Amino acid sequence: MKRSFWVFLCALALITALFDPSLQARPIIKDARVGHYNNATRFVLDLSENTSFRIYTLADPYRLVLDLPGARWALETKSLTLHRGLVETIRFGQFQPETARIVIDLNAPASVNQAFILPPGQSPDYRLVIDLNEVSKSSFRPSTMGSVKSPEPVTSLQEPRIPEDQAEQKLALVLPPNMPKPSSEHLPAEKGNTIARLIVIDPGHGGADPGAIAGANIYEKNITLAAARALQILLDEMGHKAILSRRGDKYLSLAERMQTAQEQDADLFVSLHADKHSNSKVRGASVYTLSEKASDAETEALAQRENEVDALFDVNFSQEYDEELRKILISLVQRTTMTCAAKFAGELIPELGKSTKLLGRTHRFAGFKVLKAPNVPSVLVEMGYLSNRKDSSMLLSEKGRYALMNRVATAIASYFIVHETC
Repeated sequence: MKRSFWVFLCALALITALFDPSLQARPIIKDARVGHYNNATRFVLDLSENTSFRIYTLADPYRLVLDLPGARWALETKSLTLHRGLVETIRFGQFQPETARIVIDLNAPASVNQAFILPPGQSPDYRLVIDLNEVSKSSFRPSTMGSVKSPEPVTSLQEPRIPEDQAEQKLALVLPPNMPKPSSEHLPAEKGNTIARLIVIDPGHGGADPGAIAGANIYEKNITLAAARALQILLDEMGHKAILSRRGDKYLSLAERMQTAQEQDADLFVSLHADKHSNSKVRGASVYTLSEKASDAETEALAQRENEVDALFDVNFSQEYDEELRKILISLVQRTTMTCAAKFAGELIPELGKSTKLLGRTHRFAGFKVLKAPNVPSVLVEMGYLSNRKDSSMLLSEKGRYALMNRVATAIASYFIVHETC
């Protein structure tokens, strides 16, 4: 009887595996090559399966980043420096099991002329083809290009033949240090470019202001800075420009944080926090935007605590937040900015929910002074509660922080695409 039961379980597991998409064949990267002809550079990957892909072109230094969800590597070579066309070196990494990443270091600014997948023909493999053209430094713009997996790749395009005397060169790949990946979800499905945006990331607290304290050595100011650095890397890899309001353990007034966003003419301001709660069972992320009237008493109390930080360190509010500024904050410009901030919160909240638990009534609002840059959409993200064991464990983990910040980066990319008028 027991044997029959186990046979039944094994058969059930086999049937489940056959029909579970997550367990079906993953694309294998079987080979890679590069060719240079007619002042164009072509990069080709041989794949066992059709797949989606995402490409980023970045500057300082010039790079092309290629993400392939679900892909695995079958290449044995470890490293190679190339001097062929626009390509200098190739690096491979697999930051997370579900995504393979190739970073191509370029010797000049370049744009992606076209990128597509060819179906098996004379070769039994699918081929991901990327054509690069050199552009001037003045005309280079970081961009994003992507695709979604289709039932059958494009068949009308033929892969141009590279002359044999300029033949494709086999590539070896070198594993880079732990490289974070931007998520490809909620980015444009069709081919197209994105405009590089400037995001100011504000690590909450700092210096003499530790923020929330959990245990002997867990300070909110350290966690927010670590998360901000992770988000900055992710946004940079997406082609946007991100700067931090503070790069070290330094105290900044709320006005100085806000001023950074204004002086830099930022497109978005994101302030990161990790508070404590009197009830250790309460956990979850939440997003706060500016409003003259608080959404609830708890949010009003939180805003008051955050706003009073400067008072503890002898910052004069009377000059920074006078009646004239209050009038500006309720002007049409401020109202439009608040609307854009609310739209970003609408993109951010469902993304956060993919990585962590959300606090009830996730979008809250009150008069947070750090969010009062009149012309910069601003949000405050409470990443979780240090008073809760699960939230604290996640935020103290580099893997947990990267996963959470990856969702924030994805929401930022989606916001700029969906809400172009903000």
